[in-house]
Amino acid sequence: MPRSRTRRAAPLLVALLTGPLLLSGCGPELVDGTIEPFTSAGGELVTREQCGADFECVTLTVPSDHFAPASREWEVTFAVRPADGERKGVLVTATGGPGSSGILLADVRLQSLDPEITDSYDVVFFDQRGIGRSEPFTCDDALWDFDDVIDSSSDADERDRYARAAERFGEECFAEAGLPPAEARLFSTRQAAEDLEVFRQWYGAEQLTLYGESYGTQFSQAYAAAHPDRVQSLILDGVVDPQTPIRAFAAESARAYSDVLALGLTQCDQDRACATDAPGASAAAYDALAAELAEQPRAYDYPLPDGGTEERELTLEELETAASGSMSVPYMRVQLQRALNAAVEGDELPLARLAAANVGADPNTGEVLPDPSFSYALFLAVECTDHPFVPEGRSSREELDAWLDGAAEAGVAGIRLDDIYYADLPCLFWPRSGEPVPPPPPAPADPPHPVLLLTADTDPNTPAGNAVRVHGRDPDAALVVLTGGPHVVFGWGEPCVDEAVLRLLGSGRLPDRPVTTCESMPGQPYTPLPPEDADGYEDAWATVDLLLTELLGPTFEAWPGSAPLEVGCPEGGVAEYSLDMGGTVQITLDGCAWTPDVPVDGTVEVGDGGYGDASMDVTLPFAVLELDEDGWLDGLFRGEPIE
Repeated sequence: MPRSRTRRAAPLLVALLTGPLLLSGCGPELVDGTIEPFTSAGGELVTREQCGADFECVTLTVPSDHFAPASREWEVTFAVRPADGERKGVLVTATGGPGSSGILLADVRLQSLDPEITDSYDVVFFDQRGIGRSEPFTCDDALWDFDDVIDSSSDADERDRYARAAERFGEECFAEAGLPPAEARLFSTRQAAEDLEVFRQWYGAEQLTLYGESYGTQFSQAYAAAHPDRVQSLILDGVVDPQTPIRAFAAESARAYSDVLALGLTQCDQDRACATDAPGASAAAYDALAAELAEQPRAYDYPLPDGGTEERELTLEELETAASGSMSVPYMRVQLQRALNAAVEGDELPLARLAAANVGADPNTGEVLPDPSFSYALFLAVECTDHPFVPEGRSSREELDAWLDGAAEAGVAGIRLDDIYYADLPCLFWPRSGEPVPPPPPAPADPPHPVLLLTADTDPNTPAGNAVRVHGRDPDAALVVLTGGPHVVFGWGEPCVDEAVLRLLGSGRLPDRPVTTCESMPGQPYTPLPPEDADGYEDAWATVDLLLTELLGPTFEAWPGSAPLEVGCPEGGVAEYSLDMGGTVQITLDGCAWTPDVPVDGTVEVGDGGYGDASMDVTLPFAVLELDEDGWLDGLFRGEPIE
């Protein structure tokens, strides 16, 4: 499983091209308001063009192998936005994965940056070699055909079959990508970090400020270790400890996923609204549903937008996909608990839609849609190359036994979300090319730049122990821990976290204490499930909350916005999602019902702020609800004006 596929729920926006982007206040000479290449040994400029709403993309040549005396040229692309005011530095964001396109995420991420940052820093995102605009490495057909899974309960024959299938997959992936397996080493983090150094030289920046999130912290540490004097400051958010052996990392993450799930189930029992919906102890209910689905999938009727239904099955795989895909963000943990409560009571639809959203599947067809912002092929190309999965003197098949047989000792065998531990097993059979790729050098014990480490004690992707270990090797670094927080904590509006980052970027100063613990702000409350009948709708505000919760749930968050989407409502009717040219989402409701005989008609509009920036004008059999964008509610409820 990728360590980070997303940082937060992104507002759905249309990237409207504007006029020429004028880059100013940076090292290269400006001609007519645009960048000219910096004359150094850095790369050659290939193209320069507008990309997205606020960035200009510059494509540079880089050596395909930075560590060979001569190699052919590749092309790598960086997106640049100049500071709005006097420039203090160049802020480079390394996004998660590995395998994410920083450029496709750039416009949305820019909106979450405080004006203090965009006023003072040139902002840079990039497509790492192997994704998007930078020598894409793809093998979609091979990935589609490779669906073998295995765990510690497998016997010798099953392991032999898996080994053959995984080895064949690696060969077919490189053949489809059009690259010889001997070039697997070219996608290592060590190589990609040198591409950033080529950009720095070309851009003419003496130093870079690096913000890395999830895998991006591994990338940033690799660059900082190789070029410590070229780093102005280092911010690591959702920290990966490169010195932790990969199998130990996998076990630690699997345990963290299961621990966060257990915490969420316990919190439901302690919350009155959630406990009212939950039939008994939540952990017992989850385990009972998992045991039931392991024996036999549960059939249910899926509502289609044409008014009909289709019989489908809820599977154990969907339950675990819904669970694991919801652990990284607190409000999604609440969505999971809500869907679990519904499924236990016989409504499988919310859990099925949550699972579909977590894998990027079309809610109507179940087809997994391509995600241009992420490449699982590149995830493997980097992950499998960066780590010594097969120690010298051992075979891949022997190491498969060691990995599987070590699950019990690692405390992983039989836990709720143990699949996380097995996600990297294809790397045991990934093509290798002669000499193993050396790992990035360890970070200096006394780096010449400030280091800020950010983590959450409920981060399952990169558990907090990673940040603690990195901090232990650099006691001058500052560690900020957010209790109950998400995977990657900056930019969520948590003042304690955000102020530490802004202080470092503004004045170069770290927090006064070596370790700071931040308490999370209250998260999204649990919204009770739809009432069984119309009499259960007792309050206008509770009705508004229910409608927004249902409409802005997993399907909405997973919808790319590139085309209108119609979905069938659970008890009849249709909801249609569309996006206008200003980036506002309009949801049109035509008899959409979550309770029998309670159709909802009208519209809901959602601006850039998501749930907190919604308005509605809808009618129910017993209500007219008019919610404006400032949160004022007007209308009638059961014949009485709403106060």
